[in-house]
Amino acid sequence: MSITEWLTTLGLPGLFAASFLGHFGIILKEAVFIPVFIYLCNFWDPLTLGLVGGISGGLGELSSYLMGRGITKIAKNKNTVKTPKWAKKLGLLSVLLFSLTPLPDMPVLVLIGSARFPVLGVLALEILGKILLYTIAAALGGALYYNLNGMLPTPYDSALVILISLSFSIIFTWKKTRTPILRETKK
Repeated sequence: MSITEWLTTLGLPGLFAASFLGHFGIILKEAVFIPVFIYLCNFWDPLTLGLVGGISGGLGELSSYLMGRGITKIAKNKNTVKTPKWAKKLGLLSVLLFSLTPLPDMPVLVLIGSARFPVLGVLALEILGKILLYTIAAALGGALYYNLNGMLPTPYDSALVILISLSFSIIFTWKKTRTPILRETKK
């Protein structure tokens, strides 16, 4: 029995563990959390899945924030860690915006942590965003997944999700692509 199968047999406690582990690191999210979440969509209502997945996911994402805080503590010159202008401009709203998307939150949370944004505010907005994301995902995504299931072989569907997530991360974090996007939003 795989860890994913074992976690699904635990129900909501298994989802809590899968979500925490999946958001603690990037790789386990696609390998453990998503299969457990989708399977449990058959048995639980979207709000319950959203609450459990969102709270534990927000707690797991706190590791990225703490990594950013650690970077500033070990940096010899505190001025070498610069907060990007978009993070200064959006502030804590950037945490909520990224937590509402399936994109990896790690790069943003490391930057926010290194900029020393308040931990309780970051945690509250991260949890709120994940609750909303997973409630909507359970309501819409569960049905969509089961309608599309089997269109691609198993390893390819996971690879496609990872590729799309990485593409969006690069587009929004790489200066050459981010700058034109931000310029268009100001118009």
